[in-house]
Amino acid sequence: MDNDLNRQIEQAKTDESELNEVLEKYDLDEQLAREFSDLDKAFRQLEIRYQSLVNARKFLNNG
Repeated sequence: MDNDLNRQIEQAKTDESELNEVLEKYDLDEQLAREFSDLDKAFRQLEIRYQSLVNARKFLNNG
């Protein structure tokens, strides 16, 4: 019985290389950082466009 339990424990253990592969595949921190970076870039582009429109409106109203 003790050997059977030890065998089950060994089978349930995660191999270190398998664990590293899973961590690389599902690296949520890196994925979230990439998504945040993409959103930040899009927001900055939107901010530039908005400022351009505001400036164009001021120019047209004053001209």
